[in-house]
Amino acid sequence: MPKNIKNNTLKEILDIILYEAPSTQDEIAEKLNISRRYVTKLLKPLIDENVIKKAYVVDLKKFNEISENYETENSLPEYSGEYFIKEMMKEMGEQICKQFAWSFEALKNNDIDLAQKALDEDLNTNHMYTKIKSSTDTVISLDPYFEFNNTIMFNEIAYDMERIGDHICHIPKFVLEENKEVKEPIIDVLEEMYEMSETMFKKAVRSFLKRDVNIKEKMDRYERELTNLQKLATKKISSQMAKDNIDKKNSTYYLVLFRVVKSFERIGDISIEITEATTQFYIENQSYNNSTHFKYFNNKN
Repeated sequence: MPKNIKNNTLKEILDIILYEAPSTQDEIAEKLNISRRYVTKLLKPLIDENVIKKAYVVDLKKFNEISENYETENSLPEYSGEYFIKEMMKEMGEQICKQFAWSFEALKNNDIDLAQKALDEDLNTNHMYTKIKSSTDTVISLDPYFEFNNTIMFNEIAYDMERIGDHICHIPKFVLEENKEVKEPIIDVLEEMYEMSETMFKKAVRSFLKRDVNIKEKMDRYERELTNLQKLATKKISSQMAKDNIDKKNSTYYLVLFRVVKSFERIGDISIEITEATTQFYIENQSYNNSTHFKYFNNKN
């Protein structure tokens, strides 16, 4: 079999087999808008070597052994169960960042339509969490390298990400329920809290996906900065409350605004939890990871 076959179509075919469980090659061809003959040509070497079995199930152990032959232009030859689940978690992280960005923009501009759009996005975030949970159960039955402790860890991180999505929802809910502009200097501090908590979330997800166990010191610094911003936001809101006339029309405004401030703080806290779980998991399983998931790289030397 020739080395370094760079074929993105083959990768797309394998993705369909792993994620969508097609029944026939015709179904695969229709999804990719290519000929069935071309699908057969690409899959034949894998079928001949029993890497792909009947009903189009990939034997990930065998594929991992020959995966160096199937590099694509944009990816490493890493077809383990961990790789596929992490791809889903990366997409979930991007989804949450979009939900977060729309939520804060709606808050900043008192945009009712965007607030509703951001709130609706939480359904997609929840759907991704459900998909990851079901996929880990599937992958553990296909990939002998994907052990049970991996399943627990991946589900835990996905759950933490889903919790962050829930806290984000408090922001568009505030816009929809109160429909009142948050003015300076409060909105300025909230924008700093948004940027800091978003950075913490991105760093936490990246540390998990990239196996970065050296991020704790940086995250601790972010946490201190976010705590200081929370205290400043509380002080600014309390000062504004003292100047404002509280009546039935605005009695819930400040209460819900404090909830928004708390949401930023909780997003930061959960990001710290993700980082700590990542560090503990990868340090405890370092020898295991080096001997299995990174086998390709170890064998190259």
